[in-house]
Amino acid sequence: MDVAGVRYEMSDPPAPEADVHRLEALVGRDLPGEYRAYLAAQDGGWLEDNVYAVNAIFGVREDASYPTNIWKMIQVFDGRLPVWMLPVASDVGGNLYALSMRDADFGSVWFWDHEEEEPEAGEEELILELGIEKVADDWNSFLEGLQPIAHE
Repeated sequence: MDVAGVRYEMSDPPAPEADVHRLEALVGRDLPGEYRAYLAAQDGGWLEDNVYAVNAIFGVREDASYPTNIWKMIQVFDGRLPVWMLPVASDVGGNLYALSMRDADFGSVWFWDHEEEEPEAGEEELILELGIEKVADDWNSFLEGLQPIAHE
């Protein structure tokens, strides 16, 4: 399977429905329809070079390999991301792409720059909203933006 012209180096089969339901129970609501449809067809995988430098889309299958396992990523980034963000992909630099689970922009995709999570000197706690920016209004628009890098 390809993602808007970007090929998978390694892909996983469709996500088990039980694991999708388990993720929905964890986040407390149904997943966005486009993302849910993606999981029904493809449970993540490793991507070839693309303009967003996304190297992995996380799978919901319990036995998915780390670092493409969403369950492990949720644990690793617990308390480091705003609670409304569901990590769904990573780039080659260790940054994340996340789905918004809040009502105001449900299903939109956001980029989280891990370099911005460190507080400035003198700050007492991490400011979770630093280093995030919206990159797509929905999952399909995000996937369409993953265009291959032209190698000369």
